Amino acid sequence: MMDPDVHDWLLGKDDSHSVTELFHRLNSVIPFDQEIVSVLPETPVQEALDLLGKYGFSQLPVMVGRQILGLFSYRSFSQAIIRLSADARNQRFSPHEMFVEDCIERPVYARVTDEFRSWFDAIDRQDALLVGDPNRLQGIVTAMDILRYLYDIASPFVLLAEIELSLRALIRLAVKQDELITCAKTCLKHYAEGNLPTDLEHMTFNDYVQIIGDGRNWNHFQPIFKGDRVRTRAKLEQVRDLRNDVFHFRREITIEDYETLSTLRDWMLMKATAAEARRKGGVS
Repeated sequence: MMDPDVHDWLLGKDDSHSVTELFHRLNSVIPFDQEIVSVLPETPVQEALDLLGKYGFSQLPVMVGRQILGLFSYRSFSQAIIRLSADARNQRFSPHEMFVEDCIERPVYARVTDEFRSWFDAIDRQDALLVGDPNRLQGIVTAMDILRYLYDIASPFVLLAEIELSLRALIRLAVKQDELITCAKTCLKHYAEGNLPTDLEHMTFNDYVQIIGDGRNWNHFQPIFKGDRVRTRAKLEQVRDLRNDVFHFRREITIEDYETLSTLRDWMLMKATAAEARRKGGVS
């Protein structure tokens, strides 16, 4: 979610923020409540592995005080086992006798102001990225952190795309092209003469709402949407209003908005599934 202070700045309530804060950088990706768990170099390997399992991490920074010495990970542990096992002097070598310092790998550091897309290759290789420098660790960014961040940003657009594209498909199932034009002429009076759109791709979402929700057109759409016309129109108006907020960046989308969009998307999926079933089965 967008930082509340940046959101206030967007709305003109605060002038203390920079325009660059609107861009997606590593400081946006670091989880707000991130807890950095580290290990000492003298930590037994088994203890470090237990920590990885406990927190579900793939690696841990190795630190003394604020100084970062490197990273301990499943990968560095396995590489150390291979390396030490290959040494003829370690005939009686046991992984249980190892310490973290035997399994340290060099970390990669990034700045909080770096664009995270510039570090995709490094994160792909190492699963994580240390943000800061060896003397000051500001956070850790993992591939999952970026995935969650991008999902939070993109999910409203994905949900709206599914709703709008499926709504167009349902309208096409309900009316033929000449019937669509007749329906549009019936209720889309806000267009100047000669400017009335005649295909769905050139109509707005609000046009869809007006066409489907108009009582004079409902006989075309009732077989698809079933139920009550007023309730159907109310649901589509909800989508329209949220769509305008999302696509015009009018405000931050709340958790309740996400839930509403998700519910409306599921409603549209149900209508599409039922319409396809009726068409294939010849059911009215």
